Amino acid sequence: MRAAIYVRRSTDEHQASSLAVQEEEANRFATSQGWTVDPGHVYREDAVSRAEFKKRPALIAMLNAADRGAFEVVITRDETRLGGDMIRTGLLVQDLLDKDIQLFYYFTGERVRLDDATSKFLLAARNFASELEREKISQRTREHLLTKARRGLNVGGRVYGYSNVERKDGDRRVHVEYVINPEEAEVVRSIFTMYAHEGLGLKRITKALNARRIPSPHAGRRGTGSWSPSVIHDMLRRVRYRGVLEWGRMAKTYRGGTKVRVRRPAVDVRVERPDLRIIDDELWIATQARIAGVSRSPRAKAGRPPSHLLSGISRCGECGGPIVATNGKQGKDPCKVYACGWHRSRGDEVCAMRFRRPVAEVNAEVVRWVRQRILRESFIVEAIHELRAGVLKHARQMAKGTKALEDEATKLRREVDRLVAALATSDDKPDAVVRALAERQARIQELDAQIRVARMAPEAVSAEAKRLEAEARRRIADLQTVLDTNPEEARAFLAALFPGKLTWRPIETGGCRFFELTAEAVVGPAIIGPSGFHKGASPAGVEPALAT
Repeated sequence: MRAAIYVRRSTDEHQASSLAVQEEEANRFATSQGWTVDPGHVYREDAVSRAEFKKRPALIAMLNAADRGAFEVVITRDETRLGGDMIRTGLLVQDLLDKDIQLFYYFTGERVRLDDATSKFLLAARNFASELEREKISQRTREHLLTKARRGLNVGGRVYGYSNVERKDGDRRVHVEYVINPEEAEVVRSIFTMYAHEGLGLKRITKALNARRIPSPHAGRRGTGSWSPSVIHDMLRRVRYRGVLEWGRMAKTYRGGTKVRVRRPAVDVRVERPDLRIIDDELWIATQARIAGVSRSPRAKAGRPPSHLLSGISRCGECGGPIVATNGKQGKDPCKVYACGWHRSRGDEVCAMRFRRPVAEVNAEVVRWVRQRILRESFIVEAIHELRAGVLKHARQMAKGTKALEDEATKLRREVDRLVAALATSDDKPDAVVRALAERQARIQELDAQIRVARMAPEAVSAEAKRLEAEARRRIADLQTVLDTNPEEARAFLAALFPGKLTWRPIETGGCRFFELTAEAVVGPAIIGPSGFHKGASPAGVEPALAT
């Protein structure tokens, strides 16, 4: 039997060898059972909480491989490796078993079953214990951080303007303290001064900092390497710069299978640290007075959904920033234009692409391209026919392999007959014989199921291809109407069609400037819908050239 291995090291497990140990023990268990493990089906998750179910790429990859029938067994250490949420872990196990995947815990050698109410209750009880343990760990961690915060110490992370300095007792780290970083502190003072005394706005301050090539705050994987208005916005409101440490403003909670941050109504800890003051009271008061006096239009609320066809699904090919719709002109007439958002908000040092194009013109050209290249019935039908031919070929190959499956099933049935005869002539019914009989009967059931699927595959594929073709014809007609009458649905369609984003690059040819848009068009979800079994790409991509 083909086996897959799933290993996970939690965020609170510090042993570097944890994953290697789990993988070694799982491989040893597979060998003892006579199973094979393809290295491509060893799924590793490092520093991922047991509470996390959305941001677990290895787990998702394993479930997708299970859907494809890539293995018959999953081996892991115990239920805590799969998750620490009582409900979601149970559903995950049920999902694997529903796919005819056997689940084994190598630590105890147990095969997980959900055949009756008792086995389901035991699984729920174990998952309850796992979730309770996770909650206790979270409580202890919060208590530890609360104690550090009350002492005015660093409770994690970096803040621009300060350095994190370790305090040690010999080789042992005792704690981490904030210490003012003179160079960064000077930048902080200049930001407050530009805003409070020089009257500059967030974008002008951002552009000034980027033009001076001042290193931006480090943001890890989220960082872009440049200053942005949102960073300046938060810095101008950070009370730490006036020597006050606050902790507990944001809290982590668990929603939808993942941890999210939410704002709390009040802070838990507020500590005065005059030695960490960077901004004096006069400058702080002037800054907050201007912030309070700046009126904010209702349309300027952050996080509002995009209102233009290509907003949110387009990226600048020069800097990787978003393409946004902003105010501009076509000739002397005001209109909305597409432009690079980072050039507009961060300046020439971040992106030098000044090129703009009217929103209506670009939208019309992209819609025209989609109509001509994608929403053609002949293109969709041809793609489905090619898919059908490929899947049928695979199905027929599977059907040819049924001879080996049938031979194995016949051999096992003979062995079952001999074991039954041995039991019939024995008075004590040895456990080893009973166990061997049960294992062979279970394997015969698996083989019979695989043989049935292999024989039915060609007919099932043909029927599914016909259904998808009819669905595609109907969707094409609907989408033709949607592009004209429903901008919100049209935008959702384009987002599904171009999941990797549209990349915009300025080009010049024949004395004219163009925007060249490129992307990979993924036809399946957009045309056939999520129920389809195929994702086919447009062979030519999408490159409508827009003349100036």
